[in-house]
Amino acid sequence: MAQIKILTDPAEILKARLNQPRMSLEFLRQQEERHRQASEEFSKAVRNGTSKYGPKKEAAGVTR
Repeated sequence: MAQIKILTDPAEILKARLNQPRMSLEFLRQQEERHRQASEEFSKAVRNGTSKYGPKKEAAGVTR
């Protein structure tokens, strides 16, 4: 197991933060595309009344 080092020097803290792994622009684009597709599918399901959150509720007082 690796030793845990607690940083107290602001310069060391900044250096550690700047050396964190970064997400690539391509990964962010893919994530954005997945979110857009999921949002479209959810909107379509809601319009069709087939949302995974259940069927549309009838207005109060409406009888059939």
